[in-house]
Amino acid sequence: MIKLSIDKAVGKPLAHDITRIIPGKSKGPAFKKGHILSKKDLAVLRDMGKSNVYVFDPDKGYIHEDNAAKVLAESFQQKWFTLEGPSEGRFNIKAQINGLFKININLLTFINQTETIICSTIHQNTVCFEGMTVAATRIIPVAIEESEFWPIVEEIRDKGPLLRLLPFSRSKVGVVATGEEVSSGRVKDYSLDILSLKVQSLGGKIISHQICPDEKKAISRAIRQMAKDGCDVIITTGGLSVDADDVTLDGIISSGAKLISYGSPILPGAMFALAYMGDIPILGIPAALFYYKATVLDIFLPRAMSGDRVTREDIVRLGHGGLCLNCPKCTYPICPFGKG
Repeated sequence: MIKLSIDKAVGKPLAHDITRIIPGKSKGPAFKKGHILSKKDLAVLRDMGKSNVYVFDPDKGYIHEDNAAKVLAESFQQKWFTLEGPSEGRFNIKAQINGLFKININLLTFINQTETIICSTIHQNTVCFEGMTVAATRIIPVAIEESEFWPIVEEIRDKGPLLRLLPFSRSKVGVVATGEEVSSGRVKDYSLDILSLKVQSLGGKIISHQICPDEKKAISRAIRQMAKDGCDVIITTGGLSVDADDVTLDGIISSGAKLISYGSPILPGAMFALAYMGDIPILGIPAALFYYKATVLDIFLPRAMSGDRVTREDIVRLGHGGLCLNCPKCTYPICPFGKG
């Protein structure tokens, strides 16, 4: 690629699109890549403030920004994504299905440290819906030498994929509502009213619902029965604080499930418990569920229903971004909550 004054570039093919912006009216290419400049184009270029342009150097092998962006977008992912572009050197990557968005953060850092290639994404662990743009890529120059480009692409392929989309394949959910007040009928159980919509939004269905008193054995028995009945995910509600009557955590442990974490740096949701019975996640959701629109459940339910196994370290890291601001008008998930 050679930089020439516009006068000397007459008769030569442009190496890139030249964008023209008319404030408040339009933005788009005035001249497309490959356009052979003529003398009549010079006035338009000067009106755009252009004194120099890039033309192709016939002695070197280059990949134009449009072609490079397509190669990159294809190398970043393997399935469940579609591509959109090119537009001014950029390709968008879109979700092909509903699912949980996962990013290889180390690889993303490597890509953006190359100084010639960029990739921008939405946040890790975002719930994505079909057609949603999740990432975009382009090269910084209008063209890149092949000798520099292809080794980077090969390294991306070797370390990848950069992007994954996990389908919400664990669709059968069981709910264990706990508390003497609900088991006795003194207080209505609102768990299904709240949980049904959240589960359905991820393509799931609550197939089992039991109300248990504050008794370790009853809670344990309900959890084991739901696992036996084919529940992919089990949610318990309430009974996780330090009150003398709260035994939900004991019931979870007594069921034979392996406790991963009790307590989280997430507000609301500090008393969150996570356990696994084999590969079945058990989410112990504190009573904050019944008051706040967005809680720890909204962070971990999508991960549970997509089969994304959560560790204690994952929970600890969410102290960064784990504070809900309790906005007067909740806009979750379009907000910082849970976006560590």
